[in-house]
Amino acid sequence: MTAEEVQHALTYSQSSPFYIRSHYVVPNVHWGLGFNHELDLLSISMPAFIGTEIEIKVSKGDLKRDLEKPHHHRDSRIRQLYFAGPIELQEAFFEFSPPEAGIITVYCNADATYIHRRYQCSIRRNAKPLKNWSKSFTKEEVFGLMRLGNMRYWSLFSKKFNGRTN
Repeated sequence: MTAEEVQHALTYSQSSPFYIRSHYVVPNVHWGLGFNHELDLLSISMPAFIGTEIEIKVSKGDLKRDLEKPHHHRDSRIRQLYFAGPIELQEAFFEFSPPEAGIITVYCNADATYIHRRYQCSIRRNAKPLKNWSKSFTKEEVFGLMRLGNMRYWSLFSKKFNGRTN
């Protein structure tokens, strides 16, 4: 399973706690909102504007390397941290993710008729609120995130429309 498939499952599956109809979700957030690290997925709940970082891992090695990162996924606007990836990594998530981090596993049912039913997400451990969390996102920051998501969408669309992949 690829990181993109996990992103799709986390945003498009109705079984996901970050389903796009109830959260503002944008992938690969770094610039534009002043984070000191890149967030694989940033989810902001509606209407409270509470931030959750979702770190996507598709291999045990990638998960182990995450422990060496100096930022430790800390920002005053991130209330919860989840690690998400294929169900095959479930044991590794429990072994190598921080104890306050939630764990979400993704299962792919290739026989599903509809794509929105193909991926199933399961919360294996709920995230604990992070100690450094102190504030919700402002309306201006949420608008900035939506602007970033909009630019990402149209940039990808343009590349596909023009037949380019980079």
